[in-house]
Amino acid sequence: MNVINLTKQSSIYTSNAWLCGCIHSPEDFGILIDTGCDPVILDYLRQMREKTGKNPVEKLILTHSHYDHAKLLGRIKEEFNPVVYAASSYLAGVDNVLSNGDVVKCGIYHFEIITIPGHTSDSVCIYCPEEEILFSGDTPLIIWGTENTYEKDFLQGFEELAQRKITSAYPGHGEIMSIEVSRMIRQSLINLKRSRIL
Repeated sequence: MNVINLTKQSSIYTSNAWLCGCIHSPEDFGILIDTGCDPVILDYLRQMREKTGKNPVEKLILTHSHYDHAKLLGRIKEEFNPVVYAASSYLAGVDNVLSNGDVVKCGIYHFEIITIPGHTSDSVCIYCPEEEILFSGDTPLIIWGTENTYEKDFLQGFEELAQRKITSAYPGHGEIMSIEVSRMIRQSLINLKRSRIL
């Protein structure tokens, strides 16, 4: 799978916007994880459409509804008409409201939804087992200490993350994590369980 960060060169504050696709194959597809808030990505998507003759965004999954991750939802929906998935029911343009355990299929790949409220009530992580990759949005994957307080639902979501084999994590901000990601998450879970849980 090809994964491109459409906002990597952005000069304004934005989340990462990950475009996943099987380029030049019979299973061609485009699934966008978060839209970011930099409209420069619209030009990139238009160029892709002109070059390939195909819609570059068939499906769109939001990791949560904060503006820096979802601001361009309306414009992308209007121009590229993807099927939109989010764990929030109040965002205009959402076609399918996600629940824990849902799977969004694109091409030969499966994108498993893990609800993990904490950063927001509608936060999700998205796991692709075929590639062993995780799109984590703004969910913190590294928990260093035991001094903070967490909600039970966050702990349950984190326990699900720790059960997956994750080779690389694609966060909502910052660079790809690709060194011992599963081990790091398991250690974070130990710290989390030693923290105060409400």
